[in-house]
Amino acid sequence: MVGKYEPGDLIYLNQYGFFITPEYDDLVGIVISEPYSIIAPVETIMDTFYTVYDILLNGELIKMVPEEFMEKYEKNEKNPE
Repeated sequence: MVGKYEPGDLIYLNQYGFFITPEYDDLVGIVISEPYSIIAPVETIMDTFYTVYDILLNGELIKMVPEEFMEKYEKNEKNPE
């Protein structure tokens, strides 16, 4: 499966991160698994697949975090010139 992230990528949780932890702001995590798919348990009519990852966030392993809840961390460095 091809995903947006790969193991070792630094990520942060976007506004949906509140569903993972109330302290999602300013936390940088690391992706530790390859992407995998799950089916939403509440979908009875259609099979809806979600791409999820296992991440390490603030020293805690969090499993099955949807790709839509994450953003790639890009360090903003100022030009030293």
